[in-house]
Amino acid sequence: MKTVLNKKNIDQLKNPMFFGEDLSLQRYDQIKYQKFYDLYDQQLNFFWRPQEVSLVKDISDYKALSDEERFVFDSNLKFQTMGDSMLSRSIHQMMHHVSNPELEICMNVWSFFETIHSNSYTYILQNVYPDATKFFDSILEDKEIVKRAEFLTSRYDALMSSSKDTKEQILDAIVATQIMEGVTFYVSFACSFYFGYRGKMEGNAKIIKLIARDENLHLAGTQQLLKALQKEDS
Repeated sequence: MKTVLNKKNIDQLKNPMFFGEDLSLQRYDQIKYQKFYDLYDQQLNFFWRPQEVSLVKDISDYKALSDEERFVFDSNLKFQTMGDSMLSRSIHQMMHHVSNPELEICMNVWSFFETIHSNSYTYILQNVYPDATKFFDSILEDKEIVKRAEFLTSRYDALMSSSKDTKEQILDAIVATQIMEGVTFYVSFACSFYFGYRGKMEGNAKIIKLIARDENLHLAGTQQLLKALQKEDS
């Protein structure tokens, strides 16, 4: 994107999703991709705040966890925090190449929801842990956690460092996001749900359930994005 406001009147029905004419007015009277506008609306209907969930019981539950349970819980929270920290910025990076207004508004809200998820982890940490700052500082020092996230960071770092308008890098970034939200995150979610199933850390499980609902919708969005890209190229 070379300008924040293209002053030409653009035929949005002919403009591609990426690497087309720079975005002009944010207008939604002519929709080329109705699905992305619908996803924007669905996300707004999902709006929630982590403070709606009580973590009073989780405070005592965490103190009673075994060393093994605490290791699993902590590792999950480390990876979830790192993952959503990246996703919000990654989506913004991809948006630099967007040339469709309904995709733009959809991705803006998508990125916003990732920040809600990140804020949720802070809310959990500040309630459950005696020193949330110490825990946050430990995340980037955990080599295994950092290593797990490399597949996502490498795809988006490549997009950030490239001087070319390449659909291949956009495609890699979308696929990486789909793997992250549709596979990797759900492994950690399963652990969180199992704690709740056993009557432990139930507030955390409720928050993760809300996050998982969002991610399921985002997964549908990335699937639609891949389909639309294939259609544009055909």
